Amino acid sequence: MPEPIYPAIQQHCNESQLAEHWSDVLLPFWRQLQHGQFSGVAGVPIHYSYCHTPGADVAWVISSGRIETAIKYTELIYELSQAGYSVFILDHRGQGRSGRMLPDAQLGYVADFADYQHDLATFLRDIVKPAGYNQHILLAHSMGAAIGAGLLTLPRWQEWHPFFHAAIFCAPMFGIYTGAIPASLAEPVAMLYCRIARALWPEQQRYFPSQLAYRDKPFITNELTSSAARYQALRNCYQTEPQLQLGGVTCQWLQQAILAMHELQRHARHCQTPILLLQGAEDKVVANKAQQRWFEQLAADLPKQLVALPGARHEILMEQDPLRIAAFSAINQFLSRC
Repeated sequence: MPEPIYPAIQQHCNESQLAEHWSDVLLPFWRQLQHGQFSGVAGVPIHYSYCHTPGADVAWVISSGRIETAIKYTELIYELSQAGYSVFILDHRGQGRSGRMLPDAQLGYVADFADYQHDLATFLRDIVKPAGYNQHILLAHSMGAAIGAGLLTLPRWQEWHPFFHAAIFCAPMFGIYTGAIPASLAEPVAMLYCRIARALWPEQQRYFPSQLAYRDKPFITNELTSSAARYQALRNCYQTEPQLQLGGVTCQWLQQAILAMHELQRHARHCQTPILLLQGAEDKVVANKAQQRWFEQLAADLPKQLVALPGARHEILMEQDPLRIAAFSAINQFLSRC
């Protein structure tokens, strides 16, 4: 019997053994990855990492979320490699090991959201595509999904619309969670504040109200995951390498993000790539309703699935074992039908 085109991804370590697994397996694996950088928009250095797995025909490209960095994904990269895939990942501009655009490296900033997409397109064109894999799968989380979705749907990125055989969007940032305040009210107010701030302080970038420099939140107050072990592993990455830390968003970032998310909603119907959207039912970072609106605009004949995971928070692939295994099961089942 021939090998499946998309081998199943499996979890290799449970939470109770994760600390030991990181020191004994994952960190040595991380150090064996290849690393490099290229020049992004305006000459900003963009750091990337990759793992060439012998015999692999399919390569995964990971587009990570805001404040994230490649080492955070080591457990997932290892599991993808063990399944028989190669993996490419980049640190988006202004975070991780990539270049920062402001003197204060803590400020979450981007001049234009499209700069993220230009960087990703450069990464695909100059690093991923020349590697010669037969197929590519996009795995994109949160802000990284907003970046990736742009390359799959926006008219200016038409050359990349057919590049990926499938896309897995984990808690995609198609809208920001605004709690009890409707987004229809919260977004215009935020945009107005950002315009006023830019008029008052045209030469200064400032945090949006309530946003602060990086600080270590205790597990009990975190909104990202219900897995204490994986949350601690994430914190360890930033404690060990403080230069990876990033604070809250600036007015400029928020304004650009809102404009980009509105554009994505307008162009969802152009998507040609099979889409699996994984949604954390308890997500308090991004807006699940905005994800549903985007998903409902996809073409009727496009292979697609939205899977809501009860109990999951924003970091679906860093969740407790049962939730993480359920996410892998959904991915495996979806790919088996592509």
